[in-house]
Order: sequence, then structure tokens, then C-alpha cells
Amino acid sequence: MNTTDSLRIFCYKNNRVFIDRCIHNHNSYHTSINRSTATTTYKMDETEKRELLERYNAIKSKITDPNVTLVAVSKTKPSFMIRELYENGHRHFGENYIQELELKSKELEDLKDIKWHFIGSVQSNKIKQLGSVLNLAVVETVEKSSAADKFAKCFSNHSQPLEIMVQVNTSGEQSKSGCEPNEVVDIVKHIISDEQCKKSLKFSGLMTIGSPNATEDQPDFKKLFECRDSISKQLGLPIESIALSMGMSHDFVEAIKFGSTSVRVGSAIFGERDYSKK
Repeated sequence: MNTTDSLRIFCYKNNRVFIDRCIHNHNSYHTSINRSTATTTYKMDETEKRELLERYNAIKSKITDPNVTLVAVSKTKPSFMIRELYENGHRHFGENYIQELELKSKELEDLKDIKWHFIGSVQSNKIKQLGSVLNLAVVETVEKSSAADKFAKCFSNHSQPLEIMVQVNTSGEQSKSGCEPNEVVDIVKHIISDEQCKKSLKFSGLMTIGSPNATEDQPDFKKLFECRDSISKQLGLPIESIALSMGMSHDFVEAIKFGSTSVRVGSAIFGERDYSKK
């Protein structure tokens, strides 16, 4: 084991999520990998495995509808934790940072049927990087027709169309990404009618991030439901073909009640993230 690996393991053991801070000055480590996670050579001990699986199974027990997909959001978490869940039957994992996703997909390239969901902000100058991600299943955060066009161009030579979802800002918060609800029909229309988009992309649904201070009637989830209805009625798409990705660790149970078909759960499975080390 080399010095870099030893430092990575030490950082993980001490709950240092952003382990690049520990090895930033180690000249053998490529500093461009700013969000690198612990190497897959580390083996979790039995206590760590048990605690991870207990958290995972606790979340699974609350998802009784077999038609709801659980996306385990593994951002900033080491690849060996992803491998552990994969070996226990889980397949859908979500990442927020392109560079981190690219790295993990290579570290875990032997996991042939893993399904990566990109759920972070889409920067137009980094779309090409997503083209190199192995087993990329869906990009959930397209919010403009122009972004769809760039994805279509980037993935034009792939054997299978890339699934994309349109992100909608249902809460109206300026800090949230996503198109306005009144824009979503036009964006989806472009994706399903533009010749290049039709060849390279597959529209699969809508995504939103609900307000953490939402009232019990969950207006953000209701709004995404309404967006789906509008798309179905105005564009003639079967309503069951439009997935709804909404709900995270703190509100996924409520999201399912309001029609979510895909929930994104991170810290409730992998443990809290320490952003102070960023």
C-alpha cells in the first residue's frame, strides 16, 4: 500500500469526507481530482458494513411500492461504500459532481450493471466529460433546450440514447436550479421533436428539489405532478411514461405519497457529510 492510499484510509477512518484536503500537498496525487474519494482497495470492517446496511435497509423498508426507484446518493462518499451496497443488490447511485462521477465510474468499472444518475448542476463546458462516464443511466438536471442540444451532440455516437429528465424549480427559490414550471412543456417538446435530440436522447421524466420548509400539503411536489399532467395532455405522452424524481432523505416518504417514482436518498444511507472539510 502506498502513502497516498494510507492517507486516504486515515482520513476515512477519521470521518474526513473530503479526503483531498489530507493529501493535497502530497506530490504524487494529481491535484486536479478535487473531490476524489477513498480508494476501493480499502475494506470496510464488519461493524462499518453492518451499520451501512442497517441504514440502507431502514430506508428500503419505507419504500413499499415496487415501482419506486431508490437512488442512493453517494456524493463525497468513498467507492468502497458503493461497492458494498452493490454487492448487496443495489444498482442505482446518484452523484452531483462530474469529476467525482467520472472517477468513481472508472474505479467501479467492473460493476457491469451499476446505473449512475447525474443529479448535479449541468455546466455546459463540462457536458463532454459526462460522455466518458461508464454506465451513465440518466441525467436528471437538464433545465434548458440548449443543454439538451449539447447532450444530444455529445452522445450522438453512443449505442443507446441517453435518458434525461428536466429539472423544474417548483419552489421558486432563487438558490435552486431548474426551469420555471411554465417553461417545461416547451423544453420537453423540443427534446422529443428535435431531430438530433430524438436520435441521441430519451426523455424519461421530471425532477425537482422540494423546499425543506414545505407545508404539509407539499406544494412543490404537487406542482411537479401538475407539470407532468400538462406535458401528457399537451404533448400526447402517456402519463405513466413520465417519471417523477422528487424526495430526498428528509422528505422521501411524503414525496412517494404525492406520486414520486424515484427518490434520491444520501445521508440517511451513507451517513452525514462533513462539508466543513471542503
